[in-house]
Amino acid sequence: MTETWPPEAMIPAALGYATNRLHTLLRGFLPAANLNRPRGAQGRFTMDNSNGDKTRSENIRRVQELTGEQAPLIDFTFSNISNLQKAMLDATPDCIKLLGADGNLAMMNRTGCIALNVDEHGPFGMPWIPLLPEDIQAAGRAALARAAAGQSARFPGRSETDAGTLFWDNLLTPMIGQDGEVHQILCVSRDVTSQTVLERELEDAVAREHLLAREMHHRIKNLFSLVAGLVFIADRETGGDGSSALALNLHEKLRALSRASDVAFVGAESLPAGQPVDLGNLVRALLAPYGERCEIVEQAATVPPGVVTTLALVFHEYATNSIKYGALGTAGGRVTVRWTESDGVLAFTWIETGAAIEVPDEDRQGFGTQMVERMVRAAGGRISRLWRPEGLIADLYLPIRH
Repeated sequence: MTETWPPEAMIPAALGYATNRLHTLLRGFLPAANLNRPRGAQGRFTMDNSNGDKTRSENIRRVQELTGEQAPLIDFTFSNISNLQKAMLDATPDCIKLLGADGNLAMMNRTGCIALNVDEHGPFGMPWIPLLPEDIQAAGRAALARAAAGQSARFPGRSETDAGTLFWDNLLTPMIGQDGEVHQILCVSRDVTSQTVLERELEDAVAREHLLAREMHHRIKNLFSLVAGLVFIADRETGGDGSSALALNLHEKLRALSRASDVAFVGAESLPAGQPVDLGNLVRALLAPYGERCEIVEQAATVPPGVVTTLALVFHEYATNSIKYGALGTAGGRVTVRWTESDGVLAFTWIETGAAIEVPDEDRQGFGTQMVERMVRAAGGRISRLWRPEGLIADLYLPIRH
């Protein structure tokens, strides 16, 4: 029959469950009291001692099968099985702890003892939370309270050892008796040091990239201001007063380029969180420095802030290359930009006409082109280009997810 979980069986039973998670074959070696997951109670475990003699006989038969007929018959008593389980738990790199519902440490495997600087031979019984670093204890207490209330809980941890700092992913699972009460809590801590270190290095690298981008943006803005000032100086030195049509036109184009660089370098960071951006306004701002030589055939659409920087860099690169090699660098050359949106995918077309250029080798790509292609691929999009004597045709496909 099904019994209320006896206190003397708690530790071996918990060891049985934890060991079972390490290797499926161990299920045959579990003691007469087996751990079963009741239907509809995720993360909770109860005791069933209804088939003790049958389970013991089955254990012995499995051992004979695994060791051969000549092997001696081993009587896996409750004590022997517990020792085997403990040996297997000590072999795992995971830190496995059995806690009372009050948070006191009932047992811990060798890895856990090393991580928390506890004598692996015991005695145990001390509170678990004070063994954690002070800045981790609040998260540990919150997780322990949830587990004591019958819910699985998880929190990130850290420990200091002779080998250095280790980072842990702690999972607490309540073990509930037939009386519906939490008798003990199983805590399995997985070493995630390599993953955590890698994530922190990546965060540091991204922060450095943002800092460099801001520094570059700052210097470019200063350069635009410097050139704009030189335009007025040059106009005065040639007999003007700084307000000639040429000086004012060039100054306005420099201001437009400065605004376009704001979008390219700052992008979504300057926008309200989560607010979509009108695509027509964005493209007009990016192409404003080139005046009426750029025609925009637009369809009403908005884009999420996350793709603004990608679009800005793409159009900035196309326009720059067009001035250097294509239609915008040729008298009478023009650019037409059109787009459509369907099923969450934006399809852009950049068409240059009126140029007279030598078709370049498509295998040769500058740094800017390579950078743009990598950014578009990272956003899940793709670019195709066709060079013609009259200019470039480029198609950009970019998924948008609001």
